[in-house]
Amino acid sequence: MHVSDLEAKIEKSEEKLKRTKNELHRQGILARIAKLRAKLEYWKGFLERDEVPPAVFGGKKNLLLLQKGKLSKEEWRELRSNAFYSVGQANQKGLEGQHGNANTEIVYDEATNSFRLNIYIPPEPGDGSGRPRRDEDWVTVPLEVPVRYRPLLLKCLAEGRAYTVRVVRKAGRFDCLVSFSLQDEAEVDRTSPMAGMDLNPDVVAVTVVLPDGNLKVSRCFWCHDLVHASHEKREWIAGNLAREVADWLESLGVKQAALEELSFAQDHDTDRAFNRITHNFCKKLLFNRIVVALRKRGIAVFTVPAHFTSLIGFFKYSETYGLNTHQAAALVVARRALGFKEKVPKALVQKLLGRSPMEGWTHWKLWGRLFGVLKAARKKVSRYFNTRAFTPSAWLEHIFARAG
Repeated sequence: MHVSDLEAKIEKSEEKLKRTKNELHRQGILARIAKLRAKLEYWKGFLERDEVPPAVFGGKKNLLLLQKGKLSKEEWRELRSNAFYSVGQANQKGLEGQHGNANTEIVYDEATNSFRLNIYIPPEPGDGSGRPRRDEDWVTVPLEVPVRYRPLLLKCLAEGRAYTVRVVRKAGRFDCLVSFSLQDEAEVDRTSPMAGMDLNPDVVAVTVVLPDGNLKVSRCFWCHDLVHASHEKREWIAGNLAREVADWLESLGVKQAALEELSFAQDHDTDRAFNRITHNFCKKLLFNRIVVALRKRGIAVFTVPAHFTSLIGFFKYSETYGLNTHQAAALVVARRALGFKEKVPKALVQKLLGRSPMEGWTHWKLWGRLFGVLKAARKKVSRYFNTRAFTPSAWLEHIFARAG
């Protein structure tokens, strides 16, 4: 992923260099290209040697602070030993016979209505191998579980499902992070409405479609502070936004929703402002928060390929239904989850090919061709106009002006 991203950035920086005549700007672009090429050689080296990049336990930034003398050795050792991670399996059981995790066992006490955590401490090296576990090898500590998560955890324990435990020491206390599958294995119900979602740095667009593929209702959930907030506040904003989306869908009686599959490839230009926004916008964080919030409310979640959703929505549905680009993309996501195929309008096919499509041409290929034509046109037009105000009709008029 690093190699492909860097190669794309170098290519776009070289394109920018060809268009730039100012000598000072050219020096800056050349410096950036040199920096990107150095990074590219670094990551390519691991592929050529078939090696794994080194990992720093405790954090690379903290290691640099230690080398500069800004972090003490005691603080460094504490950072390197402040957590442990235990992956469970359904066929494993702990000290008291609770299935799900052999080394960090969570037990519910009905008498006191409380949880406790049994942690297995392995023997010191040299104590002998293969000896059975003894009761004195275990440490038991009370575990506080928030009220809203108790039903989910109790159900997991009652069914004997696997769960993973991570214990982290932070600010003089221990946090226990428990994760497990919610067992959402439902299939798409083509007789019920489907909600589609389009995630963006500043807005989450949600569109609900009927079983026949027509629009039912659409709404935008704005989150302008998400890309500018600190890490902790960003998680809080994402959680509240996910809850708001899930509550709205639950109020509509929607029982299934679809999102685009996550893609971490960077296909945007090397613009500093936009890079900063997309770096701060943790799409995976928002994706996970929304998925969990929906599943907690009994709403099945599905993913669909993200190819051309914005393009199709923009040219087919934005003007028809009076939707913005994000809402129209969410409409395409919902229709795709229900199994609908998006055909290119006949008038648009004629303009693209100048004739009817021959055998072998698929609508997928036609959308891809339109994407390439639009991308080339946008690159030229954006130098002189604000393309955000362009409607589908305006784009088509501009793209096919010469052909007309």
